[in-house]
Amino acid sequence: MLTRAQKSIGTNRTAHDTRSSGMTLLSSETNYVELPGDPANGSGPDVAKKVAIDRSLADLSPVVFASLPRADQRRKGLMYLRGLLGATGRKSVRNIAAFLGDQVNDQGLHHFINDSTWEWDPMREALARHLVRRVAPQEYVLHPMVIPKSGAHSVGVARTFSWEHGQAVTAQQVIGVWGVSARSASPLNWWLHLPAHGTTPRTDRSSILHDAGPTTPEDSMVNAYLETASRLCLPHRPVVLNAERLDAIRLMTKLGAAGLRHISRIAKDTWLLPHDPALTGWGNSPLQAHQIAQLARNGRKRLTLIPSDTPKAAELVTAVRVRLPAALDTPERTHGRGDFVLFGVGRGGAQWPEELWLTDMAGADHAALLRLVGLSRRVECRGVPRAERVGIRDFVGRSFAGWHRHATLSSVAHAAAELADLGPAT
Repeated sequence: MLTRAQKSIGTNRTAHDTRSSGMTLLSSETNYVELPGDPANGSGPDVAKKVAIDRSLADLSPVVFASLPRADQRRKGLMYLRGLLGATGRKSVRNIAAFLGDQVNDQGLHHFINDSTWEWDPMREALARHLVRRVAPQEYVLHPMVIPKSGAHSVGVARTFSWEHGQAVTAQQVIGVWGVSARSASPLNWWLHLPAHGTTPRTDRSSILHDAGPTTPEDSMVNAYLETASRLCLPHRPVVLNAERLDAIRLMTKLGAAGLRHISRIAKDTWLLPHDPALTGWGNSPLQAHQIAQLARNGRKRLTLIPSDTPKAAELVTAVRVRLPAALDTPERTHGRGDFVLFGVGRGGAQWPEELWLTDMAGADHAALLRLVGLSRRVECRGVPRAERVGIRDFVGRSFAGWHRHATLSSVAHAAAELADLGPAT
């Protein structure tokens, strides 16, 4: 059982000095936050997991708080993290303050998130670099998220169709850039999409740097990755995304123009041009993606049975060379007229193919492409649910900077839980 002194973040740790005065980032006296159910008190469920997360926070705190010059900011940041990880229900400032009890008031936390002077960019970059070193991503996943809002006053809010709800909703659209390996999925950056008809408070416009100007969701997807890769000098890895509900052709051409290797899930009715010697006779007639996959299956062409890594049946895969239809509306689409591979995946039943993917990695091994697809599912199955548990959807303020501060601290809380699962760094 850890004692109070042992649990103090930064105990026996000379945190990074950021000024010549030798300022200590964390100290046991100013950064210990005693919580209900704290392992130091010997109560609460799953003590071992709480201890692991506490150790993870101790390792992360000097990394992420190095850019905060004031001790009170570092203390409030740590308390906010504790609330994101421990409070039940919605992770609003009010609920977090109620969870923390008399150690903090909600007005102080509200100011810290919405009106304080600390910059979120350095903290998020420091966290992302740390995660890239620890996790060693094998791919980057671009994952869009719709966050419904009750009013139209928050930054980026607009009417948009939500596939989750099956109707148009008033919501923010957010893109997460995730680093994914076989053992982990962690958000490296968040991009808040600003539609042309959305809400951007006038008093907040000066804080909008990378999201400047109205864009399409497809523009935001590509820009989110390019900004992240540029700032972090990311190692080159394939980019994976789900474009079923977006303009897949627009996305493909933008990713190709940026020189990125990518594989994207597409809608079954996406129009493509067969360009494979195994499927002759189609000339310049475009077909829908599912029709091309069925032609390959019916003719027993370009089919491979790949053993599954799970107890489920083997995957029946088809890989057919295609080209994108000639597009007249944007000059950049000329970048996307080379060979692509349409990758159909499924168990071989009546609903095959269950998924259709399009990639510019035409020479890649089929099993390697299937591994990329499988890894990407980790974001939706495990990464996003964990991000939701630590409050990524729960910001209730109106400002652009406030949203990003909350999202950054939510990412730190996510990383603390994720790294606790991975165990100590070797």
